[in-house]
Amino acid sequence: MIQYEGAKFHPRLLLQIRGSVVPFSCMVALPGAVLAVVLKLIAEHIGWPLLGLDDKDTVAGVAWTSVISLLGFLVVFRTSQAYSRFWEGTASLYRMQGEWFNAASSLVAFCKLSKADKSDTFVFKHTLVRLISLLNAVVLMDLSHSAAGAHVRTSARAFELELIDAEGIDRQSLLMINEVTEKAELIFHWIMQLVVESDNRKIFSVAPPILSRAFQELASGMLRYHDARKIASVPLPFPYVQCLELLLLFHLIATPFLTCMWVKSAFWAAVVSFMQVFFLWSLNSIATELENPFGEDVNDLPARDLQLEMNRRLLMLLRP
Repeated sequence: MIQYEGAKFHPRLLLQIRGSVVPFSCMVALPGAVLAVVLKLIAEHIGWPLLGLDDKDTVAGVAWTSVISLLGFLVVFRTSQAYSRFWEGTASLYRMQGEWFNAASSLVAFCKLSKADKSDTFVFKHTLVRLISLLNAVVLMDLSHSAAGAHVRTSARAFELELIDAEGIDRQSLLMINEVTEKAELIFHWIMQLVVESDNRKIFSVAPPILSRAFQELASGMLRYHDARKIASVPLPFPYVQCLELLLLFHLIATPFLTCMWVKSAFWAAVVSFMQVFFLWSLNSIATELENPFGEDVNDLPARDLQLEMNRRLLMLLRP
């Protein structure tokens, strides 16, 4: 994800190519502007009536205005939906991490006055931190995998992220993670079992009602994960996107012809044709970028940075 100071205006932002939709929109709009100039010159020098219409045809003007209004509404609606999906997915991911860290912090704090053997408490804390770090990595890669739509092994990609002492997890457990499809659910179940077993060994020094808060936070984090997965797995309805793309293509082809009919100057015919196509395709490209905040594109959430941030918080819990 590209970081910038949103409160200040920087001219360099206008010239930045990385992560921008401007180059693509210019590539789409430029041929139409060139075609508008060519058609206008032909119409002026040869007297060829474009599409059999003239600049006094008000019916064509009203019809074209209606098409532009409808297309603009569809593009703006898609952009607004994409913006909502982007922030909903982002909020779900950050709340998920917050819930899991709060649960880990509470469980570590519950061991403070434990009367159990110190070695058991030590093993519990480190095992908990390892599993939550692994769970967070698996979730991040699962969301990226769902966004990409590619058939890759999420478990293998999860180990591309930095984990907290992954070698401390036994080999059999790692092999099981590779074999199952529901990896996040499996690791989450292990964490729940770890807490139950630790409570049975009297590692926690709090009453069961207070301990139940940790279970609630862990479960709430999983709900946030599934909310984020909904954004990553379910795109906008195909018929809507297909019809919108067809209308944009029709607009791209028809704009140079109709612009030449109503604009007298070849220069302004190119400008008007370029700007109409550029604006609509820019908004549509922005919607495409924002519809899914998960993945590996430059405008997606940085999975590696989120994993490192989570690891730093978890390691802080192990400090005396």
